[in-house]
Amino acid sequence: MSLPSSMDYTKILPIAAGNPRAMRRTFQPVNGTSFTATGNNIIRIELAANQFWDAKHSYLRMKITMVNAAGDDVGLDKGGLHSLIRRLRVEQAGSVLMDVNRYDRLLSAILLPCQSNLSVQGDRSITEGQRYANTGTQGNLNQVLAAPTGAVMASQHNTGTQIDNAGSFILSAPLVGGLFSQDKLVPLQLLSSSPLTIEIEISPPEEIGIVAAGGAFVNYTVDDVAYVASLVDVAPEVDQQIRMVQELSGGHIVLNSTDYTHFTGNVGANAQGQVSINVPARRKSIKSLLFVGASTTFGAAAPTNRTSLYNQSFGGNFNLTDYQVKIGSIMHPAMPIKCDFGVGGDINTRGEALMELTKCFMPVDNVIGLGELNTLTYASTNCNVASMPVASGQARYCPLGVDMEAFQRTAIESGVNTSDRSTPITLLLNIGAGAAEAIQVDAYVAYDALYYIDSSGIISVSH
Repeated sequence: MSLPSSMDYTKILPIAAGNPRAMRRTFQPVNGTSFTATGNNIIRIELAANQFWDAKHSYLRMKITMVNAAGDDVGLDKGGLHSLIRRLRVEQAGSVLMDVNRYDRLLSAILLPCQSNLSVQGDRSITEGQRYANTGTQGNLNQVLAAPTGAVMASQHNTGTQIDNAGSFILSAPLVGGLFSQDKLVPLQLLSSSPLTIEIEISPPEEIGIVAAGGAFVNYTVDDVAYVASLVDVAPEVDQQIRMVQELSGGHIVLNSTDYTHFTGNVGANAQGQVSINVPARRKSIKSLLFVGASTTFGAAAPTNRTSLYNQSFGGNFNLTDYQVKIGSIMHPAMPIKCDFGVGGDINTRGEALMELTKCFMPVDNVIGLGELNTLTYASTNCNVASMPVASGQARYCPLGVDMEAFQRTAIESGVNTSDRSTPITLLLNIGAGAAEAIQVDAYVAYDALYYIDSSGIISVSH
């Protein structure tokens, strides 16, 4: 959306900033010090300070310790720290500002594969235990790297012995979405006695990675949790100016960002032809629709049980012929996006789907590329359990998407409005060859969110 200059917060802070001073502060959970996936699995962290919060330079830190009765070691999935977060919420004074269910799947199977290039993978090998440039038996993080020999481009998974049973790993990563992903400094000093609360629900143990011997993944604990915030202290005159502009702007300061909401659908076993997935998102400015699918039909024992397979980041190609999105009575795009993946995936038919996915993140003429996606990793397999990666296996991704900003009708809209008239959204999948296993579809709507800070220090969100 286009905002008047008096409401555009990006044009306020640089004026007479008064020699700002950055500082680092850690915020610990307020509801305990140790958390478990099968017990106390909710972490609550309150952000309260008299400075500006620089979200782009802040991150979450936590220590994960494996508790496996079988004594087997564990390997983490591609999401790293994000694999541990089932649901991410931000609240203030009882009002929900952000709520992303299956945050782990969004980051592991869609955002990180599309946005983490090889340099980022190198960094994440240190901060989140991700495998980088090591092959064969050199899959453990503490071993000397072997010659790359294509392993970097293959984006291999961790071995199953990355973290010893009862062993620990300290993970660090920035959070994504909503207030965490906007560029402005958040004036925490204006929030009065109503701090922001970050609520993290821990993922089930069978989702975060694999057990070396394929046995049961009993539990894991999370402690030493802290949100390491970058705060900016400024001269009193800047605070006064912010409050003055707030008064002149009708009592509000406005911040804008992109957020996500999650929906699930199912493709039945042996389904063929057109399958409709309902996506009941009511948002004023939808930027894109992203989705990924995988079988949920796991075996009772290795090698097809959940704890033997990296299932959280995995995505299959549905054996799609084409797909598009129906909003009300209008098709987006007007002509379906062709795939012709066929049974198991045809390596010569993936270009159009990748181009349309690229539009959801960047212009198609970019020279950087789309993360880890390449001929080895992208849309190369169907959704069946047998296609999921095992220990040291090659990553297999298949995020798909439709860019909605290309279909805006007015100058003030940044995407499609389904809120005003409760317009229905339907994802239409045209499946060429039915799969023997049922498939769960995880769909995410990316949308513009506006955050209004009023004179009483309360934040409201418009989406």
